Amino acid sequence: MDEVNNILVAVDLSGGSETVARVAAGFAGAFSAKLYFLHVVRDNPKIFGDQDVPSERDEEARELREEHRELQELREKVAPPDMETVVLQVQGQTVNRILSEVKKLGIDLMVVGGHKDYLRHLISGDVVKDLLDSAHCPVVVVPPAG
Repeated sequence: MDEVNNILVAVDLSGGSETVARVAAGFAGAFSAKLYFLHVVRDNPKIFGDQDVPSERDEEARELREEHRELQELREKVAPPDMETVVLQVQGQTVNRILSEVKKLGIDLMVVGGHKDYLRHLISGDVVKDLLDSAHCPVVVVPPAG
């Protein structure tokens, strides 16, 4: 790792996201790097036979806008005004989308948060472990608080 020009912080907008983003912003400041804030929205597949109900679409769109607003607020909270930042919200399978964005953006360093939420781990798998196994750039894992 000769130069670090592009750093990606992947957040799920949970309580620990601010800590993870602050660590990433610290690295970006130290390296004078561009910082990408990434939030992956899981695919919400429709069940065959379900009718496309406009009120459900409207509610889903509202939730996506709210999450994007939270991501922008997180950036404003942790990144100094002179830091070059980009906010990205994408949809898909979490690990695949993160790795896809890392490759597409030419990311040199990725920052993610670890979890103590064992129920989440059982339901959705271990995102951090999968990223560590598959990433082609260094990954910093920020441990959960407490």
